[in-house]
Amino acid sequence: MAAGVLVVATVTITRDLVGAVLGLLVAGGLGVSGLRDLLVPVRLEADAEGVAVLAGLTGRRRYPWAVVERIRVDERRRLLGRSTMLEIDVDDDLYFMSRYELGVHPAEVAEELLTLRTGR
Repeated sequence: MAAGVLVVATVTITRDLVGAVLGLLVAGGLGVSGLRDLLVPVRLEADAEGVAVLAGLTGRRRYPWAVVERIRVDERRRLLGRSTMLEIDVDDDLYFMSRYELGVHPAEVAEELLTLRTGR
């Protein structure tokens, strides 16, 4: 929806070519991001055998627990607040997921993943 508003605003307000191109590029990025959220709402799945994470725009990668090296919550203070991310370290890949992507606080997801991984 924001992408559509930005396209309309860019077309009606912008008078120079550079501003129009920039506005349309940003609108395109918002549109792709919004479309990805609609097409692939689930970013992370886990069960007793392993974990599956979103890879690329719509693909998934499945990893058995044996190759998952670390699961942790990364908290950092930023200029205007805190950033809390779930970090999953697998082989040569590192995945970060925010509360927005997970739907709950990353610490809750980390606990659940560790429970599934250990079976306790």
